[in-house]
Amino acid sequence: MKVTRRTALAIVAGGIASTGIAAAGISSLSDEDLVRVTLERYFGPLNMRIEHLQQFVLEFRNRNPWIFPNGKLASAVTVAETVKLGEARQLLPRQKRRDLRHFDRWVIAEFHMLTDYAWRSSPNDPIRFTGWHPCANPFANLEPQDA
Repeated sequence: MKVTRRTALAIVAGGIASTGIAAAGISSLSDEDLVRVTLERYFGPLNMRIEHLQQFVLEFRNRNPWIFPNGKLASAVTVAETVKLGEARQLLPRQKRRDLRHFDRWVIAEFHMLTDYAWRSSPNDPIRFTGWHPCANPFANLEPQDA
């Protein structure tokens, strides 16, 4: 098979176009995408409407603005988790892996506190954002204890 100059240019142009499309796709990833793939990594597919996810992410970001990884790392993790390359995290430097584990733990903890995930009557029930609810236990002792 002989490759002509026209074929070679078409291949190069296709490669450049696909790289541009991939870059545009990565830059359009949002915080909701990162949070969703993180939660799905631990809990499986989420039965949660986008409005509830957006409310959760907004509240999570307002409560913990320093927890989110930087834009490039967040995009890379979102893409890797989306295409099921979760083991790609092992290729990151130790501090980045630690930051991602810290982010994962905060997302999971806040997810349990700000949604009805744990209180649903069936795993098939949709997950709803409920917001922050203070402790309603009348017998709770919230005073610091002297040791």
